[in-house]
Amino acid sequence: MAKIFIEDNKISEIATRKVMSALREILSDPDRGLFLKTGFISRIKKSMRSKGAGETKNLHNVLAKYRA
Repeated sequence: MAKIFIEDNKISEIATRKVMSALREILSDPDRGLFLKTGFISRIKKSMRSKGAGETKNLHNVLAKYRA
């Protein structure tokens, strides 16, 4: 019975650390509250449409373009 209690405490400690870590990450975001520019939103929407249409490029090809 004591072993189960110790394991429960360990699980609780791990869960608490993970939650606290996630909260720190969310609350420390320097961009939190800033608005996205219209041009950026347009590019994201275009990218999502391209992905949906199967028009994405292979990462290898993109990297090769910038290495040359």
